[in-house]
This record gives sequence, C-alpha cells and structure tokens, in this order.
Amino acid sequence: MKEMKLSDRISYVECSEEPLSADIGIIRDQGKIWLYDVGNDAGRIEGFDRKYHIVLSHFHADHVGNLERMRIETLYLSKETQKHVAPQGLIVEDDLYIDDIHIFPLRSSHAKGCLGLEVNETYAFVGDALYGREKNGRYGYNTQLLREEIDQLMKLKAPYLLVSHYPGLVRNREEVIGELEEKWRNREGDFCPM
Repeated sequence: MKEMKLSDRISYVECSEEPLSADIGIIRDQGKIWLYDVGNDAGRIEGFDRKYHIVLSHFHADHVGNLERMRIETLYLSKETQKHVAPQGLIVEDDLYIDDIHIFPLRSSHAKGCLGLEVNETYAFVGDALYGREKNGRYGYNTQLLREEIDQLMKLKAPYLLVSHYPGLVRNREEVIGELEEKWRNREGDFCPM
C-alpha cells in the first residue's frame, strides 16, 4: 500500500482499475484514524491492522468491498448504504460534527444515500457524488438532485474537494461548482447531460 500525502493529517491510497477500487481517504486525528471508504482491492489495505472510524460514501462495491476485512471502531453510513452493505453502524441523516470532522449527507445522481466528510474546513471527501448516472442510454444528472448537490457544496467551507477516481484526487471546489452550474443551466427538462 502506497499512501499519498495531502497534509500532515490527510492522505489517501489511490484507486485501482483491476479490480475496480475507490480511493481510500485517511485522516489522522488525535490518536484516532478515520477512513473515508475502504476500497475493494485487498492489496490496497495491507498494513491496515488497527481499529478505524470508517465513513462510507455510498454502497457501491468499489467503495465498500474491503469492509469485512477491516477492524471497525465506529462505522458511519447512510440508511441506503446500511440496507445494501452492513446491518450495524451509525446512520447519518443530518450534519454530524466530531471535533473538526464534519460528516454530511450529500444529494447525488450517482447513488442514493451518499455521505461526504469535511476535515478542518480545508478538504471535503465526496466519493463519487459528483458523477452522474445512466438514464436511457445517456449519462447525466437528475436536475433536482443536481441543484440540491450544488447548494450543499456551496455551504461547505473547504476550498478543496477530494473526488474518488479523479487523477490526483484533489479538485478546486469553486471550479467544480462552476462545472455543475453549467450542466444545470444546460438541462433538458429533468435531465442534465454530462
């Protein structure tokens, strides 16, 4: 496992294509270690041998596949993710603040029940929430969900979004909001093409 460092507290393990595995966010916080997603490639979690506070972005296998291999201190997830993945865990339905960690529900066309994690008002992990989904052979966004997602992103204080499967992980929040606003302005009824 090769950890990519973003700051003294925040690093990540890169995603992979074979097998498909999401980026794993790592946050060191006063002796605790938080993970944002756990990936799906067992090789990506070699050396992960202690108990973790884990936040699952959503229920897709590339984000949660390693869950059974992990030692869990506390698991944070949405109702939708709980329904698909794990019978245990703390359901997050509203903003949850633990010291300078902010776990929040995030509306998304990609999957129901997405969660984000903002750290120290600097970085916000958003998993795959920025991606659209297929509808009738086209990829795009649900107009209402996209508007709600843009509004939620605008309320975050973090200037950087950490987007799974994005090369280098880091995106400028204002640029992302601008791109999503452009998609929303060019919507076709209840559908925004990608």
